[in-house]
Amino acid sequence: MIGTSLLDLAGIIISISLLRSVAPAGLLYICLSLYTRTVLVSPWLFLVAGLEGGFYFVYLARRSRLQKNLYNSPVLDRNQRQALFSQCCQQIPDVQNYPLGWFSSTRLKRENLVEWILWALFDCSPENAEESWNEEIDTYVKGFEELTGMNVEDGRVALTTSLRLSLDPVKMLHRPLVWYLIVGIVDLHTCIKLRSLGFNHYSSPRFVFPPRLSTVFSKPSVTEYFSSLDRDPIVFIHGLGIGLYPYVSLIEDLIQTDPDMGIILVEIMQISMHMTSKPVAPRLKTLDALYSVMNSLGISRAVLASHSYGTVITAHVLRDSRPIPKPLITSYLLIDPVCILLHLPNVAFNVLYREPRRANEWQLWYFASRDADIANTLSRYFFWAENILWKDDLIWSDIVNTNNGGGYQTARRKVAVILSGEDQIVPASEVRRYLTGEDEVKHRWSDGSMDVFYYPGLDHATVFDTRERRKGMLEILDKFTDHKVDTCA
Repeated sequence: MIGTSLLDLAGIIISISLLRSVAPAGLLYICLSLYTRTVLVSPWLFLVAGLEGGFYFVYLARRSRLQKNLYNSPVLDRNQRQALFSQCCQQIPDVQNYPLGWFSSTRLKRENLVEWILWALFDCSPENAEESWNEEIDTYVKGFEELTGMNVEDGRVALTTSLRLSLDPVKMLHRPLVWYLIVGIVDLHTCIKLRSLGFNHYSSPRFVFPPRLSTVFSKPSVTEYFSSLDRDPIVFIHGLGIGLYPYVSLIEDLIQTDPDMGIILVEIMQISMHMTSKPVAPRLKTLDALYSVMNSLGISRAVLASHSYGTVITAHVLRDSRPIPKPLITSYLLIDPVCILLHLPNVAFNVLYREPRRANEWQLWYFASRDADIANTLSRYFFWAENILWKDDLIWSDIVNTNNGGGYQTARRKVAVILSGEDQIVPASEVRRYLTGEDEVKHRWSDGSMDVFYYPGLDHATVFDTRERRKGMLEILDKFTDHKVDTCA
């Protein structure tokens, strides 16, 4: 993320304005050339303008298609809905103002609240609500009244709307062809850098644009893999943005720490500023794919590190109670986690609904939130009820591996959470207070089962920017990967 200075603000607004002007300028140039029946300035300029103009119509076609969802959120039964509602009510920092943050106005009546409840717990609009739900919904309305002390009047405030991610229109903005050329160059640089560090790319054939050099040399399946015998390998899952590029320095630091350290980098192209042909996979398919990759590499135990959106997959792994053979995850590192306290409106509002004012907000708004595939992923396939992560999911426990040839391994789960004090997405102060149970701010807090690191003054993802900031992550991963696990077979 960039800073918040006036110079940063001027720079980012100029950059966005230039990118957004490419398509209109190209179409205007084509129209003028056709009107005058001559190629103005240069045939090359006519060609570029034609490509940009045509690419805009590709965007229009995709914009319509990306409004739809190919699969729905998991259906919760009544017991699950009640348990979720109860758990959320117990973890609200500002009770008196909840759930007003989910609404466009502090003025709301019963129908406004019911409309939001139908989305939050039933993933449904009022038009498709079932009559049999009325009694249950009444209990939730009364629950909010008792919790907040608010008396909800009958009726509806017409101008008040609520944030309903999976039902609201997917908001996106056009990106010119030249932008995808830039993305392709950055992706190429990342590919070459990772290749020089010893990484091999494995991928099944799938359309993405811009095309990727890494897929040309990609292998469909694993042919070889080596990792230090003294360390667990690291599985890393990135967040929203331009793929793995922001994390290359961290990866390089890890390799310098131990050249034999095994590192698996999981790419999610739908959140990497690429045009993709398929949406992100549902939760269980994502987990099965992750386990399959690890099994094919012969990894029976590993450390899982994730950033931002990647922590959602970490949440899925932590809550996956299926009795199936799967690799043992001994430790978890969550950086700028978006999945904790997800029932608060901050993450949804800050990423998808906030009107930008500061430079870093403009950067997030245009280059991430309004990217077509990222917006589609967050608005149609981000299901808060299955993505939310509670402290109980993180706390110490003994974990058992059932995928080591009939034997068993037990290990103490190690967890570390890194929070940025000025995070423009995550409510870092509330998350820190929730995890630690303390009002006092400490750089490092630990209770023996979980470590929480708090970096005042840092924005989302800026902990990766310098070696000094990355030092904490390197120390955590060095400790987590070290073999200190009792084994029985």
